[in-house]
Amino acid sequence: MSETKTTKRHSLVSPEIQEILDSPNASQTLREVFDGMHPYDIFTLCEDLEDHEIAECIKALGTPAGITLFEQFPDERKEEIFDCFSNDWMADILEEMAPDKRADFVKFLHDEKLEKVLPLLARAERIDIRKLVEYKEGTAGSILTTQYASLPPDITVKEALDKLKAQAFDSETIYYIYIIDSERKLIGSLSLRELLMAPSGSLIADIMHKNVISARVDEDKEAVAKRLSDYNFLAIPIVDAEDKLVGIVTVDDVVDVVVEESTEDIYKYGAAGGYIDYMKSGSFEMAKQRVLWLSILIFVGFISAWVLEQNMSHLKTVVALSFFIPLLLGTGGNAGTQSSTVVIRGLSTGSIKMDDLWLVIRKELSVGAIVGTFLAAIVSLRAVWLDQDPKIGLTIGLAMILTVALATTLGAFLPILFKRLKLDPALMSGPFITSIVDIVSLCIYFRIATLIFG
Repeated sequence: MSETKTTKRHSLVSPEIQEILDSPNASQTLREVFDGMHPYDIFTLCEDLEDHEIAECIKALGTPAGITLFEQFPDERKEEIFDCFSNDWMADILEEMAPDKRADFVKFLHDEKLEKVLPLLARAERIDIRKLVEYKEGTAGSILTTQYASLPPDITVKEALDKLKAQAFDSETIYYIYIIDSERKLIGSLSLRELLMAPSGSLIADIMHKNVISARVDEDKEAVAKRLSDYNFLAIPIVDAEDKLVGIVTVDDVVDVVVEESTEDIYKYGAAGGYIDYMKSGSFEMAKQRVLWLSILIFVGFISAWVLEQNMSHLKTVVALSFFIPLLLGTGGNAGTQSSTVVIRGLSTGSIKMDDLWLVIRKELSVGAIVGTFLAAIVSLRAVWLDQDPKIGLTIGLAMILTVALATTLGAFLPILFKRLKLDPALMSGPFITSIVDIVSLCIYFRIATLIFG
């Protein structure tokens, strides 16, 4: 498609598409306008239309283009668009959707609607839907697709190529071909390249790889995503407890997993609750997401207030001590957040293992001591210059070293502790780390002040 044609099509906006929908021969015109465009580009042009208008665009495009457009929308929006179709069209959409996307979408449908549409589907699709929706959320089963290429081991390369041609249209990918026996047990694999390069008379059993990297259907989807990334695969086979091939997880599914998990971790780390669509959510709904963590942090803050209250005598005696409290708390919180960010990311990527606990703590303690000493020199000079009292400088300097060292240590230790307790390390959020470090910092500060000033 030429650059001029691309620019012209991308200049379309929703009102212009609405005009086409209201015109005679709307279906034909839409097919001509969308011809050759990438499904995502069509989606960006249609996403602001009304649900019934999007449904008309999908029907105009037909299959498979219309179904691909439907799959671009979030599941919540899919359900609203789905209501605009007749039962026959609903059945056609469910039959033509990719199995993994279909399983995710079906979970959003009301039971009454599903029971009305399912009888209209072919028996194979009905069985596939019921099987996929039973897999536990968050496992490999919840993201797999049953559209894969497979071959028996006892045929020749020439016969295999003929079989592969027949499977190609309905397969998510044919780059990897999985070899299964009569009981559907996974016994080998081949790449399309290897199949094309092999002598036509060779048996598949003689050229296949017998050591197949696979994942269990009940494995955590993050672990599956990491394995696929580690081995640099485009897809990974998923087997059940009996080693029977039930589907594959492709790299595009893994990208979705990574984005989803990263989003969840960011929200947890910011103590912002679970993910909700920002632009589509009301203020009250968003407030509910945040108020729980903020309430917990307030109660943690009460402890900091109590520590201050218990040391009011020091503040009254040496007023200058109060000037440096915000600086000390802010620096300690920032240092703890830096440390926890690095460690949580390391746990996520696998570069930090549970067995590395003491090594990580020693390293972060050393880093904290070095950084704390550097910062202590700065704040001590500032304190002496401001108050002409070396004791103030010594107090804030020692407090800074110990605070930063303990903050980096806590920032490393707490996420690993959460991981060991089978909890998400991201729950040890930045605000939570900061609140804990505030308490520790105040205790250290006033203890040193007591020792120096008496």
